Amino acid sequence: MSSFHVGGKVVDKVDLCRKKHWAWPLDVWPFAILYATWLATIVPNVDFIDAMIGFGDLLASHILVLLFSMWSVDFKCFIQFSKVNSIIQADAFKVTLAKFSGSKKVVPLHFRSQVSSFEILDSVVRLPLK
Repeated sequence: MSSFHVGGKVVDKVDLCRKKHWAWPLDVWPFAILYATWLATIVPNVDFIDAMIGFGDLLASHILVLLFSMWSVDFKCFIQFSKVNSIIQADAFKVTLAKFSGSKKVVPLHFRSQVSSFEILDSVVRLPLK
């Protein structure tokens, strides 16, 4: 289950997320395809002014997607993250706070390596006995 309903006074829900590969977010590859299609089909067939108008439309929509991913946490999670079921697979989590407690946040998840008691004993500096 990727969504945990906490139901507390401050935190309402936590969603586990994994960052998509740099080429797979929805703000990269659809626009790469659109720019390539514009370059291959529109530029050779219409005059320069009309091609630049089409390029301006593509650029404006790309900028709007980038701005929406900065403004909206839900949109950013939809574009740049995928939901996972295990905390081992997660890179971050989206925290949804209760009403009147604040706004949603994407928080990175850091794992600590487990240290055995033998490693702790080996790292202790032993003083020579007199």
